[in-house]
Amino acid sequence: MTMVTARVGSLDAEPRARTPSVWRKFLDAVVEPQPRNVEHEIIEYLQRHRYDLPPEVWIELERRHLGP
Repeated sequence: MTMVTARVGSLDAEPRARTPSVWRKFLDAVVEPQPRNVEHEIIEYLQRHRYDLPPEVWIELERRHLGP
């Protein structure tokens, strides 16, 4: 008869967490989406292209305090 033995680590020992590599940290930082303030971007766009819009539109935007 063949005897099979197995080695089991201590059940009390905490598992060691792997630390992410430098490349993983770098890629996570590059790929991580940056928070965007959409409202701010829209206001900037409207300010830059204000005179491309019909006068009625930018007059209304100024009235609503979205203009300069």
